[in-house]
Amino acid sequence: MRTSIATVCLSGTLEEKMLACAKAGFDGIEIFEQDLTVSPKSPGEVRALAQRLGLSLDLFQPFRDFEGVDPATLAANLRRAEEKFKLMQRLGMDLILLCSNVATATINDDELFADQIRQLADLAERYQVRIAYEALAWGKYVNTYQHSWRIAQLVDRPNVGICLDSFHILSRGDDPADIARIPGEKIFFVQLADAPAMKLDVLSWSRHYRVFPGEGGFQLDQFMAQLVRSGYDGIVSLEIFNDVFRQSNVVRTAVDGLRSLIWLQDRTMELMGREANGYPLQLRALPEAQAPEGFDYAEIRTEDPELVAGMLAQLASASTASTGASRSSCGRPATRASSSTPSAAAGSPPRSRASGSRCPTHGRVPSAPEHCWPRWSRATTPVTNRS
Repeated sequence: MRTSIATVCLSGTLEEKMLACAKAGFDGIEIFEQDLTVSPKSPGEVRALAQRLGLSLDLFQPFRDFEGVDPATLAANLRRAEEKFKLMQRLGMDLILLCSNVATATINDDELFADQIRQLADLAERYQVRIAYEALAWGKYVNTYQHSWRIAQLVDRPNVGICLDSFHILSRGDDPADIARIPGEKIFFVQLADAPAMKLDVLSWSRHYRVFPGEGGFQLDQFMAQLVRSGYDGIVSLEIFNDVFRQSNVVRTAVDGLRSLIWLQDRTMELMGREANGYPLQLRALPEAQAPEGFDYAEIRTEDPELVAGMLAQLASASTASTGASRSSCGRPATRASSSTPSAAAGSPPRSRASGSRCPTHGRVPSAPEHCWPRWSRATTPVTNRS
Protein backbone atom coordinates (compact mmCIF):
# COMPACT_ATOMS: atom_id res chain seq x y z
CA MET A 1 0.00 0.00 0.00
CA ARG A 2 1.46 3.33 -1.04
CA THR A 3 1.37 5.92 1.73
CA SER A 4 1.13 9.71 1.64
CA ILE A 5 0.45 12.61 3.99
CA ALA A 6 -0.84 16.14 3.47
CA THR A 7 1.65 18.88 4.31
CA VAL A 8 -1.08 20.64 6.29
CA CYS A 9 -0.71 17.94 8.96
CA LEU A 10 2.75 19.09 9.99
CA SER A 11 4.57 22.04 11.51
CA GLY A 12 7.40 23.97 9.92
CA THR A 13 8.26 25.14 6.43
CA LEU A 14 7.43 23.14 3.33
CA GLU A 15 11.05 22.02 3.08
CA GLU A 16 11.09 20.88 6.71
CA LYS A 17 7.84 18.98 6.18
CA MET A 18 9.19 17.23 3.09
CA LEU A 19 12.40 16.24 4.87
CA ALA A 20 10.40 14.86 7.80
CA CYS A 21 8.08 12.85 5.55
CA ALA A 22 11.02 11.31 3.72
CA LYS A 23 12.75 10.47 7.01
CA ALA A 24 9.59 8.87 8.39
CA GLY A 25 9.28 6.65 5.31
CA PHE A 26 6.26 7.99 3.44
CA ASP A 27 6.09 7.30 -0.30
CA GLY A 28 4.69 10.74 -1.15
CA ILE A 29 2.94 13.90 -0.01
CA GLU A 30 -0.06 16.06 -0.76
CA ILE A 31 0.88 19.67 -1.45
CA PHE A 32 -1.40 22.06 0.41
CA GLU A 33 -1.49 25.28 -1.60
CA GLN A 34 -0.86 27.58 1.35
CA ASP A 35 2.38 25.73 2.16
CA LEU A 36 3.56 26.35 -1.37
CA THR A 37 2.45 29.99 -1.34
CA VAL A 38 4.51 30.90 1.74
CA SER A 39 7.53 28.78 0.75
CA PRO A 40 10.61 30.66 -0.52
CA LYS A 41 11.21 27.79 -2.93
CA SER A 42 9.91 27.93 -6.48
CA PRO A 43 7.67 25.14 -7.81
CA GLY A 44 10.63 23.82 -9.78
CA GLU A 45 12.79 23.71 -6.65
CA VAL A 46 10.05 21.90 -4.72
CA ARG A 47 9.80 19.36 -7.53
CA ALA A 48 13.57 18.84 -7.53
CA LEU A 49 13.66 18.45 -3.74
CA ALA A 50 10.92 15.82 -3.87
CA GLN A 51 12.90 13.89 -6.47
CA ARG A 52 16.06 13.99 -4.34
CA LEU A 53 14.12 12.77 -1.31
CA GLY A 54 12.34 10.01 -3.21
CA LEU A 55 8.90 11.51 -2.55
CA SER A 56 6.11 11.55 -5.11
CA LEU A 57 3.91 14.67 -5.28
CA ASP A 58 0.53 12.97 -5.18
CA LEU A 59 -2.20 15.60 -4.88
CA PHE A 60 -2.49 19.38 -5.22
CA GLN A 61 -5.18 20.79 -2.98
CA PRO A 62 -7.60 22.37 -2.50
CA PHE A 63 -9.59 23.87 -5.38
CA ARG A 64 -12.78 25.25 -3.87
CA ASP A 65 -16.22 26.64 -4.77
CA PHE A 66 -16.43 25.75 -8.43
CA GLU A 67 -19.75 24.17 -9.41
CA GLY A 68 -23.38 25.28 -9.10
CA VAL A 69 -22.67 28.90 -10.08
CA ASP A 70 -23.92 31.42 -12.63
CA PRO A 71 -22.18 31.74 -16.05
CA ALA A 72 -20.05 34.76 -15.10
CA THR A 73 -18.76 33.07 -11.96
CA LEU A 74 -18.10 29.87 -13.91
CA ALA A 75 -15.95 31.76 -16.44
CA ALA A 76 -13.92 33.27 -13.60
CA ASN A 77 -13.59 29.86 -11.97
CA LEU A 78 -12.27 28.32 -15.18
CA ARG A 79 -9.64 31.05 -15.48
CA ARG A 80 -8.68 30.42 -11.87
CA ALA A 81 -8.44 26.69 -12.53
CA GLU A 82 -6.22 27.14 -15.57
CA GLU A 83 -3.65 29.00 -13.49
CA LYS A 84 -3.64 26.11 -11.03
CA PHE A 85 -3.09 23.63 -13.85
CA LYS A 86 -0.12 25.63 -15.11
CA LEU A 87 1.33 25.64 -11.60
CA MET A 88 0.84 21.90 -11.33
CA GLN A 89 2.79 21.39 -14.54
CA ARG A 90 5.75 23.18 -12.99
CA LEU A 91 5.46 20.91 -9.97
CA GLY A 92 5.14 17.81 -12.14
CA MET A 93 1.75 16.96 -10.60
CA ASP A 94 -1.30 15.52 -12.36
CA LEU A 95 -4.06 15.24 -9.72
CA ILE A 96 -6.06 18.09 -8.16
CA LEU A 97 -8.62 17.94 -5.36
CA LEU A 98 -11.95 19.59 -6.24
CA CYS A 99 -14.02 20.19 -3.09
CA SER A 100 -17.79 20.43 -3.33
CA ASN A 101 -18.99 24.02 -3.23
CA VAL A 102 -19.71 25.39 0.25
CA ALA A 103 -20.03 29.13 -0.40
CA THR A 104 -20.78 30.40 -3.91
CA ALA A 105 -23.20 27.78 -5.24
CA THR A 106 -26.62 29.26 -5.98
CA ILE A 107 -28.22 26.55 -8.13
CA ASN A 108 -29.01 23.08 -6.79
CA ASP A 109 -29.02 20.98 -9.94
CA ASP A 110 -27.00 17.81 -10.46
CA GLU A 111 -27.10 18.17 -14.24
CA LEU A 112 -25.66 21.67 -13.93
CA PHE A 113 -22.98 20.44 -11.51
CA ALA A 114 -22.02 17.73 -13.98
CA ASP A 115 -21.98 20.08 -16.96
CA GLN A 116 -19.74 22.61 -15.23
CA ILE A 117 -17.35 19.97 -13.94
CA ARG A 118 -17.30 18.50 -17.46
CA GLN A 119 -16.06 21.87 -18.76
CA LEU A 120 -13.40 21.86 -16.05
CA ALA A 121 -12.39 18.32 -17.05
CA ASP A 122 -12.00 19.31 -20.71
CA LEU A 123 -9.75 22.19 -19.68
CA ALA A 124 -7.76 19.94 -17.35
CA GLU A 125 -7.21 17.41 -20.12
CA ARG A 126 -5.15 19.98 -22.03
CA TYR A 127 -2.70 19.97 -19.12
CA GLN A 128 -2.86 16.18 -18.46
CA VAL A 129 -4.55 16.83 -15.11
CA ARG A 130 -7.05 14.54 -13.39
CA ILE A 131 -9.76 15.75 -11.01
CA ALA A 132 -10.69 14.06 -7.71
CA TYR A 133 -14.13 15.38 -6.68
CA GLU A 134 -14.69 15.32 -2.92
CA ALA A 135 -17.94 15.81 -1.03
CA LEU A 136 -17.25 17.98 2.01
CA ALA A 137 -19.41 17.10 5.01
CA TRP A 138 -20.59 20.73 5.13
CA GLY A 139 -21.01 21.15 1.37
CA LYS A 140 -23.92 23.40 0.42
CA TYR A 141 -25.60 20.93 -1.93
CA VAL A 142 -23.17 17.99 -2.24
CA ASN A 143 -22.11 16.60 1.13
CA THR A 144 -22.11 12.80 0.84
CA TYR A 145 -19.77 10.52 -1.06
CA GLN A 146 -22.75 8.80 -2.71
CA HIS A 147 -23.83 12.15 -4.16
CA SER A 148 -20.34 13.03 -5.40
CA TRP A 149 -20.13 9.63 -7.08
CA ARG A 150 -23.46 10.16 -8.87
CA ILE A 151 -22.18 13.49 -10.20
CA ALA A 152 -18.89 11.94 -11.33
CA GLN A 153 -20.91 9.36 -13.25
CA LEU A 154 -22.91 12.13 -14.91
CA VAL A 155 -19.70 13.97 -15.86
CA ASP A 156 -18.54 10.81 -17.64
CA ARG A 157 -14.95 11.87 -18.28
CA PRO A 158 -11.96 9.55 -17.84
CA ASN A 159 -10.04 12.26 -15.96
CA VAL A 160 -12.79 12.77 -13.35
CA GLY A 161 -13.16 10.53 -10.33
CA ILE A 162 -13.82 10.96 -6.63
CA CYS A 163 -11.80 11.46 -3.47
CA LEU A 164 -12.93 9.61 -0.36
CA ASP A 165 -12.18 11.24 2.99
CA SER A 166 -12.99 9.12 6.04
CA PHE A 167 -13.75 12.18 8.17
CA HIS A 168 -16.32 13.61 5.76
CA ILE A 169 -18.02 10.21 5.61
CA LEU A 170 -17.88 9.00 9.20
CA SER A 171 -18.45 12.37 10.90
CA ARG A 172 -21.93 12.41 9.34
CA GLY A 173 -22.62 8.86 10.44
CA ASP A 174 -22.73 7.70 6.80
CA ASP A 175 -22.44 3.99 6.09
CA PRO A 176 -19.20 3.25 4.19
CA ALA A 177 -20.65 0.03 2.74
CA ASP A 178 -21.46 1.71 -0.60
CA ILE A 179 -17.74 2.33 -1.17
CA ALA A 180 -17.37 -1.33 -2.13
CA ARG A 181 -19.81 -0.76 -5.02
CA ILE A 182 -17.73 2.04 -6.58
CA PRO A 183 -15.25 0.84 -9.22
CA GLY A 184 -11.78 1.11 -7.74
CA GLU A 185 -10.40 2.87 -10.82
CA LYS A 186 -12.85 5.76 -10.31
CA ILE A 187 -11.64 6.37 -6.78
CA PHE A 188 -8.75 8.70 -7.56
CA PHE A 189 -7.56 9.38 -4.01
CA VAL A 190 -8.22 8.38 -0.39
CA GLN A 191 -7.64 10.51 2.70
CA LEU A 192 -7.82 9.13 6.22
CA ALA A 193 -8.45 10.87 9.52
CA ASP A 194 -9.76 9.76 12.88
CA ALA A 195 -11.46 12.04 15.40
CA PRO A 196 -12.66 11.89 19.00
CA ALA A 197 -16.41 11.82 19.58
CA MET A 198 -17.48 15.43 20.16
CA LYS A 199 -20.67 17.46 20.19
CA LEU A 200 -19.42 20.18 17.88
CA ASP A 201 -20.31 21.62 14.51
CA VAL A 202 -18.68 19.47 11.85
CA LEU A 203 -16.57 22.27 10.35
CA SER A 204 -14.89 23.16 13.66
CA TRP A 205 -14.56 19.46 14.48
CA SER A 206 -12.78 18.87 11.19
CA ARG A 207 -10.53 21.94 11.26
CA HIS A 208 -9.14 21.46 14.77
CA TYR A 209 -9.69 17.96 16.17
CA ARG A 210 -8.73 15.40 13.56
CA VAL A 211 -6.20 12.83 14.76
CA PHE A 212 -4.25 9.92 13.31
CA PRO A 213 -5.97 6.53 12.82
CA GLY A 214 -6.38 4.73 16.11
CA GLU A 215 -6.39 7.91 18.20
CA GLY A 216 -10.10 8.71 17.85
CA GLY A 217 -13.47 7.02 17.82
CA PHE A 218 -14.06 6.18 14.14
CA GLN A 219 -14.12 2.56 12.99
CA LEU A 220 -11.51 3.05 10.30
CA ASP A 221 -10.86 -0.66 9.88
CA GLN A 222 -14.41 -1.06 8.57
CA PHE A 223 -13.92 1.93 6.27
CA MET A 224 -10.69 0.40 4.95
CA ALA A 225 -12.34 -2.99 4.45
CA GLN A 226 -14.93 -1.45 2.13
CA LEU A 227 -12.18 0.42 0.29
CA VAL A 228 -10.28 -2.83 -0.24
CA ARG A 229 -13.42 -4.52 -1.60
CA SER A 230 -13.86 -1.75 -4.18
CA GLY A 231 -10.70 -2.90 -5.93
CA TYR A 232 -8.90 0.38 -5.20
CA ASP A 233 -5.15 0.10 -5.62
CA GLY A 234 -3.98 3.68 -5.21
CA ILE A 235 -2.52 5.92 -2.56
CA VAL A 236 -3.80 6.03 1.02
CA SER A 237 -3.02 9.38 2.60
CA LEU A 238 -3.42 11.20 5.89
CA GLU A 239 -5.17 14.57 6.05
CA ILE A 240 -5.15 15.77 9.64
CA PHE A 241 -6.15 19.27 10.70
CA ASN A 242 -4.97 19.53 14.29
CA ASP A 243 -3.68 22.59 16.15
CA VAL A 244 -1.37 20.51 18.35
CA PHE A 245 0.19 18.62 15.44
CA ARG A 246 0.97 21.91 13.70
CA GLN A 247 2.99 23.00 16.74
CA SER A 248 4.73 19.70 17.49
CA ASN A 249 8.06 18.27 16.42
CA VAL A 250 7.70 17.70 12.69
CA VAL A 251 9.72 14.47 12.47
CA ARG A 252 8.04 12.87 15.46
CA THR A 253 4.60 13.73 14.10
CA ALA A 254 5.44 12.31 10.67
CA VAL A 255 6.73 9.09 12.23
CA ASP A 256 3.58 8.77 14.35
CA GLY A 257 1.50 9.27 11.22
CA LEU A 258 3.18 6.44 9.33
CA ARG A 259 2.90 4.17 12.35
CA SER A 260 -0.85 4.83 12.44
CA LEU A 261 -1.17 3.64 8.83
CA ILE A 262 0.83 0.50 9.61
CA TRP A 263 -1.42 -0.16 12.61
CA LEU A 264 -4.55 0.39 10.53
CA GLN A 265 -3.41 -2.07 7.89
CA ASP A 266 -2.96 -4.70 10.58
CA ARG A 267 -6.39 -4.01 12.07
CA THR A 268 -8.00 -4.23 8.63
CA MET A 269 -6.23 -7.53 7.92
CA GLU A 270 -7.49 -8.85 11.25
CA LEU A 271 -11.05 -7.77 10.41
CA MET A 272 -11.07 -9.19 6.88
CA GLY A 273 -9.01 -12.31 7.45
CA ARG A 274 -8.07 -14.25 4.33
CA GLU A 275 -10.51 -12.21 2.26
CA ALA A 276 -8.02 -9.32 2.26
CA ASN A 277 -5.57 -11.31 0.16
CA GLY A 278 -7.91 -11.45 -2.84
CA TYR A 279 -7.83 -7.73 -3.72
CA PRO A 280 -5.35 -5.42 -5.45
CA LEU A 281 -4.67 -3.20 -2.42
CA GLN A 282 -1.92 -5.04 -0.60
CA LEU A 283 -2.10 -4.63 3.17
CA ARG A 284 0.62 -5.65 5.59
CA ALA A 285 -0.02 -7.34 8.89
CA LEU A 286 2.25 -6.67 11.83
CA PRO A 287 4.53 -9.56 12.84
CA GLU A 288 3.41 -11.65 15.79
CA ALA A 289 4.56 -10.33 19.14
CA GLN A 290 7.51 -12.29 20.50
CA ALA A 291 7.29 -13.87 23.92
CA PRO A 292 9.39 -11.96 26.48
CA GLU A 293 12.60 -13.70 27.52
CA GLY A 294 13.55 -11.46 30.41
CA PHE A 295 13.42 -7.91 31.63
CA ASP A 296 15.72 -4.90 31.38
CA TYR A 297 14.80 -2.90 34.44
CA ALA A 298 12.17 -2.42 37.10
CA GLU A 299 10.77 0.72 38.64
CA ILE A 300 9.81 0.61 42.31
CA ARG A 301 7.78 3.08 44.34
CA THR A 302 8.60 3.12 48.03
CA GLU A 303 8.49 5.28 51.13
CA ASP A 304 11.83 3.85 52.32
CA PRO A 305 14.33 3.95 49.42
CA GLU A 306 17.33 3.05 51.62
CA LEU A 307 15.72 -0.20 52.75
CA VAL A 308 14.75 -1.17 49.20
CA ALA A 309 18.25 -0.33 47.94
CA GLY A 310 19.74 -2.71 50.49
CA MET A 311 17.34 -5.49 49.50
CA LEU A 312 18.14 -5.02 45.81
CA ALA A 313 21.85 -5.10 46.58
CA GLN A 314 21.36 -8.44 48.33
CA LEU A 315 19.47 -9.82 45.34
CA ALA A 316 22.17 -8.66 42.95
CA SER A 317 24.87 -10.27 45.09
CA ALA A 318 22.91 -13.51 45.39
CA SER A 319 22.30 -13.62 41.65
CA THR A 320 25.99 -13.19 40.93
CA ALA A 321 26.91 -15.86 43.43
CA SER A 322 24.43 -18.38 41.99
CA THR A 323 25.36 -17.91 38.34
CA GLY A 324 29.11 -17.53 38.72
CA ALA A 325 30.88 -15.60 36.01
CA SER A 326 28.32 -13.92 33.81
CA ARG A 327 28.08 -11.05 31.41
CA SER A 328 26.82 -7.62 32.24
CA SER A 329 24.61 -5.54 30.01
CA CYS A 330 27.73 -4.07 28.41
CA GLY A 331 28.74 -7.54 27.19
CA ARG A 332 31.96 -7.75 29.28
CA PRO A 333 32.65 -10.67 31.61
CA ALA A 334 31.31 -9.92 35.06
CA THR A 335 33.15 -11.00 38.23
CA ARG A 336 31.91 -11.41 41.73
CA ALA A 337 32.53 -8.66 44.22
CA SER A 338 35.70 -9.27 46.25
CA SER A 339 37.72 -7.50 48.89
CA SER A 340 39.20 -5.34 46.16
CA THR A 341 35.80 -4.03 45.12
CA PRO A 342 33.26 -2.23 47.29
CA SER A 343 30.74 -4.61 48.74
CA ALA A 344 27.12 -4.44 47.62
CA ALA A 345 25.89 -6.45 50.60
CA ALA A 346 22.96 -5.43 52.74
CA GLY A 347 23.75 -2.84 55.35
CA SER A 348 26.16 -0.96 53.10
CA PRO A 349 24.18 0.19 50.09
CA PRO A 350 26.21 1.71 47.28
CA ARG A 351 26.70 5.42 47.22
CA SER A 352 24.74 7.50 44.73
CA ARG A 353 26.17 8.01 41.29
CA ALA A 354 26.81 11.67 42.00
CA SER A 355 29.04 10.80 44.96
CA GLY A 356 31.11 8.30 42.99
CA SER A 357 29.29 4.96 43.40
CA ARG A 358 31.12 2.00 41.91
CA CYS A 359 29.76 -0.84 39.87
CA PRO A 360 29.87 -4.04 41.98
CA THR A 361 30.82 -5.95 38.81
CA HIS A 362 33.55 -3.72 37.39
CA GLY A 363 34.70 -1.97 40.54
CA ARG A 364 34.69 1.53 39.10
CA VAL A 365 32.38 4.42 38.41
CA PRO A 366 30.57 3.75 35.11
CA SER A 367 30.01 6.58 32.64
CA ALA A 368 26.51 6.51 31.15
CA PRO A 369 25.52 5.43 28.62
CA GLU A 370 28.54 3.06 28.35
CA HIS A 371 29.03 -0.25 30.13
CA CYS A 372 26.53 -1.60 32.60
CA TRP A 373 25.36 1.62 34.30
CA PRO A 374 21.71 1.60 33.15
CA ARG A 375 20.99 -1.90 34.45
CA TRP A 376 23.12 -1.70 37.57
CA SER A 377 21.97 1.76 38.63
CA ARG A 378 18.31 0.78 38.32
CA ALA A 379 18.95 -2.22 40.58
CA THR A 380 21.20 -0.79 43.29
CA THR A 381 21.08 2.96 43.68
CA PRO A 382 18.65 4.39 46.20
CA VAL A 383 15.25 4.79 44.59
CA THR A 384 13.88 8.31 44.44
CA ASN A 385 10.68 8.67 46.34
CA ARG A 386 7.84 9.10 43.79
CA SER A 387 4.63 10.85 44.74
